[in-house]
Amino acid sequence: MSLENNEEVKLEVLEPVRQAFVSQEDLRDRVRQLVVDALVKREADPQAMKSVMQSAMDGIGLGLGQRAQQTGEALKEAVGGLDEAIGRTVYALRQAMEEGWGQGKQFAQSDLKEAYDSLKGLDDELLGVLKSTGDKAQGALRDEFEKLRAHMANTGSDTGRQVKDVLGVLGNRMNAAASGSGQEAREAAQEAAGRLRAVASGILRGLADVLDKR
Repeated sequence: MSLENNEEVKLEVLEPVRQAFVSQEDLRDRVRQLVVDALVKREADPQAMKSVMQSAMDGIGLGLGQRAQQTGEALKEAVGGLDEAIGRTVYALRQAMEEGWGQGKQFAQSDLKEAYDSLKGLDDELLGVLKSTGDKAQGALRDEFEKLRAHMANTGSDTGRQVKDVLGVLGNRMNAAASGSGQEAREAAQEAAGRLRAVASGILRGLADVLDKR
């Protein structure tokens, strides 16, 4: 990611997440909303998920550093919102693929491969940024980060469950394409470059609108 894009993510995600801890907003909903909005803007780009996730976690760490009490509960709420947002984005990608294929549409093989490579290990990445952020904390707050990381590692995350499902769908589809379904189908898929992200972004926006109205 370029320096310019990195600064953009900080402005859109890190700072607003940090400020949410001060303004007494519903942390879970606010963090989810900020992360989803950033990913919709980037058309649910699988490669962008990690940078947005890192910025959100940095904002959580900074926000908790400004909070004098109930840090454990605030941490769980904020990370829960982040996990839900990433999980919903992965779900949107799966829905985009299944709806497209159900309508006879093709997606570029390069897009499918990029999505597979970017999503593989995304749940471990979430636990990794949780740990690295916790390592920067002090005292009791550091312990809260570790307790939450261990809990999520044992029970699983929404992100992890969605990633497992979508990787299975992607793997099967790419294997079928690699076995050869005809030059015409491959050419049609190549012409569809970028379609996966566009469709997934629309589905994600729809999911976000439903959640915002709850």
